[in-house]
Amino acid sequence: MRHPFRCPLRVHRSLRRLACLALAGLCTLSAAVASSQPTTDLQGDPSASAAPAAPAAPAAPAAMPRDASAAEPVREPIPVPPAADHVDLLLPQVRGRGAALAERTPHGEGWDTNGELRLRGERMPRFGLDQSGHASDRGQWLQSRVVAGGRWRALPSLSVDLEIEAANGWLGGDRSALGTAYTERPFLQARDGSGDLARVLPRKAMVTWTSGIGQVLVGAQTFQWGTGMLAADGAQAPDFGDAWQGNIVARAAFATRPLAGSGLAPLWRDLSVFVGADWVIRDDNASMYDGDEAAAALLGVRAGDDALKLGLLLAARDQTDREDPWRPDRRRAHTRVLATDAWARWQGDMGSVRLGLEGEVAYIAGTTTRPYSDETATDGASVRQLGAVARLRVDHDATATTWKLEAGYASGDNDVRDATARQFAMHSDHNVGLVLFDQVLPAVQARSIDRLADPKLMSVRPPSGRFAVNAGGQVANAMYLHPVLRWRPSLPLDVRLGYVLAMAAADIADPYQTAIHGGFATTAGGQVQGGRVYGHEVDVRATWDFTLPQRVTLRAGGEGGLLVPGSALSGVAGLGTPWMARGLMSLLW
Repeated sequence: MRHPFRCPLRVHRSLRRLACLALAGLCTLSAAVASSQPTTDLQGDPSASAAPAAPAAPAAPAAMPRDASAAEPVREPIPVPPAADHVDLLLPQVRGRGAALAERTPHGEGWDTNGELRLRGERMPRFGLDQSGHASDRGQWLQSRVVAGGRWRALPSLSVDLEIEAANGWLGGDRSALGTAYTERPFLQARDGSGDLARVLPRKAMVTWTSGIGQVLVGAQTFQWGTGMLAADGAQAPDFGDAWQGNIVARAAFATRPLAGSGLAPLWRDLSVFVGADWVIRDDNASMYDGDEAAAALLGVRAGDDALKLGLLLAARDQTDREDPWRPDRRRAHTRVLATDAWARWQGDMGSVRLGLEGEVAYIAGTTTRPYSDETATDGASVRQLGAVARLRVDHDATATTWKLEAGYASGDNDVRDATARQFAMHSDHNVGLVLFDQVLPAVQARSIDRLADPKLMSVRPPSGRFAVNAGGQVANAMYLHPVLRWRPSLPLDVRLGYVLAMAAADIADPYQTAIHGGFATTAGGQVQGGRVYGHEVDVRATWDFTLPQRVTLRAGGEGGLLVPGSALSGVAGLGTPWMARGLMSLLW
């Protein structure tokens, strides 16, 4: 279904030099710009968004619309409502509510710069992937990512946003060949080499013009909608792990406040409407650079005041996938879906305590020709997918703690043989823990795809296994509870403790085991309609921020997670209790 290091890591000398030169250049540029400008307040633009993603096949997890937008107001740039979960990347450091940091001020009047140079060292002992005990093939590796950009308000009514992403991917250490026997790119971030490091993406190249009736936005953009379950910009900081992906679209859009001059309550007076047309550059389901072609039309409505915010998004997407050399009919798969997403957030203060509630529900319907079977070869499959997230958050200022409880649901597919794709996949940057969704399940699925490549199994292989792997560690076919405690005993120190209880929302259908059991849903451990408990996971994280000149911060620390597998993984030989440890270092400006 798609549904401390023991030895120094081997890094190419040229890559080390490139990383050093990039770091020196970015720090020098940021320092030079910052030292030459005054400081004042400049608000960001919240209107950018991405298009909905295409669904996956019934025999693999169905992909979903990843990006969409609800516009913000028009007469002047409006601040993005502070996503309390994500303010820890905002600098310089000023204490906010609970364990969070306050939103930073821009570098200068009418301009701002931002960026991150990220380096991660990861260690995970090898673990079993199937009944035979075949083990994972990487134990330690390095990953990197560089994002740098800025905003310039050229005129009171005209602003320009520029941002690039580079060196995003595997930097050194062990490579993984899992999944490559049956598909060219089983993971969003390639694990079999450093080819992604050379790819430079224009995350933002956008012009915004504001008039008396609205805003016009044109160019490359990213967007964070609601909880990030459906659309994420790749710039937010999850409680554990990192955001690596983010959706990028080329967009032409218009946003307006039709009730701005009315005498209605602020909730409705600030109602904004957004319409847009997108061409997808990169998201969880499509990459223009790899041959996918995806377009979307968007309509968003958003209203809110200081306490309550509401949003509704409609996103229609048409996608033609890249060529699949394994597809029997040699045709490129085509998908048309409509995503409907409703989001709400409320927060209220009670002395030194702030209480917050947030929820999001998304439903995706449409058609796709991605699955290829007796039921779908002629007319394709219908798409019916449902996802939801609910959050409770308590910020306690007196103890500098933040308590959070998140519950999530991503629909599964009890019958992978019929002509309906029901499995919902959350965005790859919507992280839930460190080990289960990001590492164990994708590796088990990729191993299953490799076993399907055996010509003795079937005379005609089905289409590529690209959609049978949760390529970015997405939460798919799952229900989970995820409590997190954050504590900031001093301003530079951030400590977190989390727990994950995860279960399957429907029967688990391992691609290989299901194939050899006549199409009946069978787990990776060989259990027909087996258990549904994925397991229990405990995660910890601690980081310390070092303040450097010119508003640059060095964030260093570590995090780790331990998974106790449940009945859904019973029968997988050698799985044990997988754990991983991560060394964290970032330069933020």
